[in-house]
Amino acid sequence: MKNQFSLYIYLSRIEHIINLEDTLKIISKPEPEYVEILDESLLMNQLALTTLNDYMYKYLGLNYIDNIDGIYFGQETCENLIPTLKHVQQAVEFCQNNEYQFTLVTPYVGPKGMERLKKLFEYLNQETSDTEVLVNDFGVLHLINTEYQNLKPVLGRLLIKMKRDPRFSISGFDIANIEIPNLKRVEKNQAEALQAAALELPVFQDFLKGKGVERVAIDVLTQGLDPKILKKWGFPVDFYWPWTYITSSRSCVIAAYTQPGKESHPTDEPCKFQCRKYEFNFRSDKKMLQTVFRGNAVWMCTRSLYEQYFKIASGRLIYEPYIPV
Repeated sequence: MKNQFSLYIYLSRIEHIINLEDTLKIISKPEPEYVEILDESLLMNQLALTTLNDYMYKYLGLNYIDNIDGIYFGQETCENLIPTLKHVQQAVEFCQNNEYQFTLVTPYVGPKGMERLKKLFEYLNQETSDTEVLVNDFGVLHLINTEYQNLKPVLGRLLIKMKRDPRFSISGFDIANIEIPNLKRVEKNQAEALQAAALELPVFQDFLKGKGVERVAIDVLTQGLDPKILKKWGFPVDFYWPWTYITSSRSCVIAAYTQPGKESHPTDEPCKFQCRKYEFNFRSDKKMLQTVFRGNAVWMCTRSLYEQYFKIASGRLIYEPYIPV
């Protein structure tokens, strides 16, 4: 039997949580006219759900919909998309009623974003116990560690610096037409370098443990990951799938593009959440995995890489039905 991971669902909108059954419903043999009206996110959700369902049933003997252990709710890359206190309360209530563990996901933030997070932390710290907060900002980690002792920090994938490049070819690499001594060893060393992370350093492990971190989250990446490397990290490791984070910035390209004559989204204007309406799709002369620009971040779909990661996943598999915006 394969490793049995725990299944968690990551959603950034409260309506997707409240309507979780519809969010995770597989449409059996949809009619062509129905498929035509689905956008790429909905189509990818259907493909990924089918993959997840088939794998869990075949290798674990489980039905995915009946074996969800928890819900991740929140935002990783944009403080404008931090959920309201009301929506967090609704999500917590939903999880309690359905016996799901609740994890709040937080982004990197500035002063305004930090104040918004404090309101959420105060509620969770008083009304719940041992609630997890996934952090992508060391300032947020310090805040939780010093002021909100009832919350349990989880190191987010944005703070684990691994090579994230969708331009890695998935159709093979050209080999130089020269004689290279120990070519296999060179290839092995290159693979290890691409799979390496600061989590292998004992000093970083001690730092995180001193801040109360007990588990870490990483992305499914094209270069793969040797299970031996995971053991060196010293933490339970959770995998995000199928939407892999590539990069982001504080400037929102999508917002700028919808404002003619402006090169960047001005911080003094209110956000109109254009990221939930528009996206850019990348193209390359290489055979590249689907890559999408939503809001201030770039995402890559790694649905096709499921098997090699599902086999080594022994912590949590965090399934993302949609790009988290």
